[in-house]
Amino acid sequence: MSIMDKLKKNSKIKTTAVLADSIFFGEKTMVQTEVPMINVALSGDPQGGLTSGLTVLAGPSKHFKTSFALLMAGAYLKEHKDAVLLFYDSEFGSPQSYFEAFGIDTTRVLHTPITDVEQLKFDLVNQLDEIERKDKVIIIIDSIGNLASKKELEDALNEKSVADMSRAKAIKGLFRMVTPYLTMKDVSLLAVNHTYQEMGLFPKAIV
Repeated sequence: MSIMDKLKKNSKIKTTAVLADSIFFGEKTMVQTEVPMINVALSGDPQGGLTSGLTVLAGPSKHFKTSFALLMAGAYLKEHKDAVLLFYDSEFGSPQSYFEAFGIDTTRVLHTPITDVEQLKFDLVNQLDEIERKDKVIIIIDSIGNLASKKELEDALNEKSVADMSRAKAIKGLFRMVTPYLTMKDVSLLAVNHTYQEMGLFPKAIV
């Protein structure tokens, strides 16, 4: 038995394989959208498109972030006739007609309302753990930017006005947990986030 065979046999992780034969690098789903520049943004190629992993759509309010996510999800569902969209919703700003405008059959959308980061984390990690690589699933979080932490909600219920230092750590922890799953299960996750225009502390000097 070669040293390679011995190491493979001794590994407790069933997906361990010789790198040249690894499914995680050799077999990856790519879905082309109808918009070439979105394909370029996603993959660097007009003929490319969406692949598995985490994609964050960040920008100010009313800049079509959810629209871009639904455009990609629509392309994915069109490519895979048995695919399902798992839609985590904290904003409730996308009615059924919005999905249908992007060609998405709402009977193929599992709508999961969420109130805080921790609730999202527990449900998403559980879903990813149960998904098999052959399952065709695309996930949208709308949005991670406006999602409170559990502590923020508890402080509000207890009428406490203290700074919450847990939210950023919780979101970072969430992405840290799900990233390996997304690659190993060949799942695309689209997370809508928000950015805000920075206001300078001092006005520019007038010369």
